[in-house]
Amino acid sequence: MSATPSSSGFSQIISHPQYFIPSGDTQFLAQNVLFKVHRYFFERESTSFSAIFSGSSDNTKPFTLDVKPEDFAHFLWVFYDEDFEYESQPLEKWLVILRLATRWGFRKVRKLVIRQLEKLDLQPIDKIKIYSDFKIDAQLLIPSYSTLAKSPTLPPLSEAAKLDIETILKITMVRERALQKAAEDGCRSPTSASAGDEDVKRFICDIFDLPKGISASTTEPSQTAAGGVDDTTGSSVPTLQNPTPGGKKKKNANANGTSNANDQHANGK
Repeated sequence: MSATPSSSGFSQIISHPQYFIPSGDTQFLAQNVLFKVHRYFFERESTSFSAIFSGSSDNTKPFTLDVKPEDFAHFLWVFYDEDFEYESQPLEKWLVILRLATRWGFRKVRKLVIRQLEKLDLQPIDKIKIYSDFKIDAQLLIPSYSTLAKSPTLPPLSEAAKLDIETILKITMVRERALQKAAEDGCRSPTSASAGDEDVKRFICDIFDLPKGISASTTEPSQTAAGGVDDTTGSSVPTLQNPTPGGKKKKNANANGTSNANDQHANGK
C-alpha cells in the first residue's frame, strides 16, 4: 500500500480500504494508513489496550502504532474474518499475527495461532525455531526432536544454524542415547533410528527437561522451548511502540502486558 507524497514532503494519510469501518469507535494510525475499528475486541482481549483506552479522554485522535499497515491488517483479520478461512492462510501471515498477539498480550489470539501452526506441515528445524522464539509449549516439539534424533543423517549446516547451540547439543545427546539403547537391545548394526519411539521420547523428555505423561498444550506454555526468548522483551521478536493517543506517549501505557481475556473465541463471532 502506498500514498502520494504531499508538497511538504510528508506522506498523505489515507484510510485503509478494508479496515476503516464507519461504525468503528477507535482509530489507529500505522505509518500513513488510518484504521477505524471496534474498540471492543481490544478491550476484551488485552488488559494493556484496555488500560490505554481508559487513560485517554480524547476519542477523536488516533492511537499511533509502530507497525506496518499490512501487518496490522493481518492482525485485524482475526476479528473480522466472516468466513473463518483459517486453513488456507500461509505461515507468514500466522507469524505476523503471533508476533503482534504476543507483544500486545492477546492471549486468545495467540492460542488460535498456535492451534493453526499445529495443523501446518512445518519442517522440524523450522518448527523448533518458531516455537522457541515465541515460547510455545516445548512438549509440542517432541515429534520434531524425535525426527531429528532418529534421522540417519545430520541436518546441513545451513539448517542447523537456525538453532541455538544448546538445542543442537541436546539433540545430539538424544541421538547418542538412542544409539546406545539400540545396541543394548541387540541390534547388529545400531543407529539412532533403531531405538523405539517410546525410548526416544523418554530420552527427549529427560534431556530437554520436559514433563512426562502430560499432554502438550496449544494454549500457554507449561515449559519454555529450548533457547526461547521472553514473550515481551526477547530480542528475537521486534519490539513495537506503545499505542498512544495523538502520537504522544502516555505514562504507564504498556503495550506489552499480559492479557486476562475471557474464554470467548478470538474471532468474537
